[in-house]
Amino acid sequence: MSQRLDALRRALGSLLPPEDHPLFDRLWNAASNRPLLLRRSRPHRTLAVSVTGPQCELRCSHCNGHYLEAMRPLSALDSSDYETFRSFLISGGSDCSGRVPLSGHIDRILRMPAEAGLNLHVGVQGAESLLPLKGRPVTVSYDLAGDAETVREVYGLSRPVSEIEACYLELARHFRVVPHLTLGLRGGAISGEPHVIDFLAANPPAALTFLVFRPTQNTPYADRQAPDIHEAVAIIADAAARLACPIHLGCMRPSGLYRRRFDVLAWVAGARVIVMPEHEFVRILAEHGVQVEEQTECCSLEYA
Repeated sequence: MSQRLDALRRALGSLLPPEDHPLFDRLWNAASNRPLLLRRSRPHRTLAVSVTGPQCELRCSHCNGHYLEAMRPLSALDSSDYETFRSFLISGGSDCSGRVPLSGHIDRILRMPAEAGLNLHVGVQGAESLLPLKGRPVTVSYDLAGDAETVREVYGLSRPVSEIEACYLELARHFRVVPHLTLGLRGGAISGEPHVIDFLAANPPAALTFLVFRPTQNTPYADRQAPDIHEAVAIIADAAARLACPIHLGCMRPSGLYRRRFDVLAWVAGARVIVMPEHEFVRILAEHGVQVEEQTECCSLEYA
């Protein structure tokens, strides 16, 4: 076993530039004490749907409605979609309070097949308007931010962090909720992320999904840089050490060499579920006997 681990360590280290090796080495001892597996999420059986089409009132600094453009409008779904896809990520643009207006579409959602998995991206709101969906296979994806400056600068909202957290706790009393934390959300700067980990340590989640800020064209943050990899990975390592839940690395993160470095270091730090992981990284894991499981739906949905 020790020889296999040593070979895996050397092979993974070969994917990293020299400046990453000290961090990689510090993280490795903890990694070798965790289950050596990777769940690779390639969510082609989940369809992303928007209840507002491409429209968004909030126009957040990191997105500006860009990511809505690739989603299917809820009104355009037909029977062939229910045959092709097993689950649906239902999101949309936020209103000026930060809420995704799902409540006006509950009847349409209830007409979807009862067995279809639903991943609801709700924005900032409590559970009341979503209660008709109890009894369906629902997961709520909820974005947390750890400081008022980030909330104000990114979302343009004056809502305190405590209010955002209160909505999260209310939702968690009624649904399976998977918090999402975007590392470097404030234009690439690490800001309130450590507070979010403190909050989740006191309120243990079913799972935690990390995203990574990536500069996006035609947004106020288009000229910013992705967060420092070592600072961001340190947040993942802290979460993995303090939370008993699965740690996910979700779909939004930079590409290229940044992605390769981040995927390797995030896995060593404790992220065992990764969406579309870098190919060479996966190849090395499999060649060295690490179990690679496949998931064909959104990483936040319960895995079967």
